[in-house]
Amino acid sequence: MEVMCLDVTVNYELRDEKSNLKSDGEAKAMLDEEYLTLQVAFGEPILLSYADIVGITEGDYKIDLFLTSKEKLNLSGLGYQYEDFLFQLFKLRNELLLKYLLMEEALLEAGFEAYFTWLDSNANINQTENCEIRLYETALVVLPQKGEPIRIPYCYISQVSKADYKLTVANEFGEKFEFSRLGEKFDPFSKALSDALNRMMLRTQESIRELLPEAGSLTVRKLAAVMKDGRAAKRKDIESLFADFWRPLTQRIKESGIDAEYEFLISVAEKAKVCVGAKRGLMGNLTGSYTWLLFPLRTPESNRLSNAVALEALTTQIDKQENEPHTKTEHFEAEEKTEQTIDGDQTPATKGATYFFRIMDRKEYSQAKDEDLERELDRFTKNIERAMIDVNFRREPIFLSENQLASPKYVQYQFAIAKMPSLKILRSLFIGRVIHLSTEQWKTDVTSLLAFNTKSLDSTEKWNKGDT
Repeated sequence: MEVMCLDVTVNYELRDEKSNLKSDGEAKAMLDEEYLTLQVAFGEPILLSYADIVGITEGDYKIDLFLTSKEKLNLSGLGYQYEDFLFQLFKLRNELLLKYLLMEEALLEAGFEAYFTWLDSNANINQTENCEIRLYETALVVLPQKGEPIRIPYCYISQVSKADYKLTVANEFGEKFEFSRLGEKFDPFSKALSDALNRMMLRTQESIRELLPEAGSLTVRKLAAVMKDGRAAKRKDIESLFADFWRPLTQRIKESGIDAEYEFLISVAEKAKVCVGAKRGLMGNLTGSYTWLLFPLRTPESNRLSNAVALEALTTQIDKQENEPHTKTEHFEAEEKTEQTIDGDQTPATKGATYFFRIMDRKEYSQAKDEDLERELDRFTKNIERAMIDVNFRREPIFLSENQLASPKYVQYQFAIAKMPSLKILRSLFIGRVIHLSTEQWKTDVTSLLAFNTKSLDSTEKWNKGDT
């Protein structure tokens, strides 16, 4: 990124969370790669990391910065340097947001300057201005001149059309993104986007081939269309395309060493509504492919959908020596060698865990009709799929407690949760997780968690093994 360090004179006002004036006056404002600095004559300087800025608004040649400290910093008096200062502030902060919003992945193409219009599902304009377009491994990212990054996952793109040197990208949520004024970059951008979409589909086909080596080419392509880049498909929909799907999947689960746990979950699940997603790792054979499963659980006493869904994940990797796949449960837990459980204990990451979520408010569940539960389950499945794709299948943003998130170590997740509605919803529905240490321990803890979820009427309560 080309960085233009600025050094300008501004008028400033710093107000506390109750809008009381703390300090004001004239200052020298400087922007560099890490900080916005205000040097005040014979006063206390203000040093702000771009991570300290949670929001920016501007208008009438004034800039308001909303800070993590709940303070508000107003900048004015920039004169002819206003636009340059504002654009550079957004540019520098956006580079940080790209990392903090979990977009820091392989960059394929960058530097496409364009004008974009973002239309919502009702064809109303959400945003329109100059931008830079970047193509990453899993998503198209728009960097507005005066706005925060917009990430458009390839797996949700439903149509791309070209007309009169304008390229329109539509997604499955009814939104459209129109890109124009690309000049000589129009054709290179069109080709780069087409190539990125092809790479995504090829990754998906590869992951399905590793999971289902017996499937033919046509079947693989059909399955890839409904399981793009990790998206979850219902068992009944998968089996309509490949009736023998469950046999090789069960074999992979057996190889992973959690077959007893799987048999338990499938025995108490609504089998037709079990969902499966398969995603090729971004580093090919080094990371392999991973498969995640959602088990909507039933209540044994009433044989109706319970208010709990289990999520399990496993990894398939190709052994370079034997060119054969082998399976393990470590991918979903492999961000660190060790991690903290909800109750603070350290546990080996490679043991893996099963994650549990509610589908609706606990108080409402007891009054819900069967059709209400079906509808809420479909909504939950869409929410968890969107959240998993938004966070690139990281698991820490889901289970870390509020106290853990307060640590500087997890500042990036604080931003992700604040900016991603799907992640915020998923965290609110999270019940707890059960570590795979032994089959008996796992079954005991799962029974405890499900009993807790049935007994508790407070939807904010999380299961904590230390409380049992």
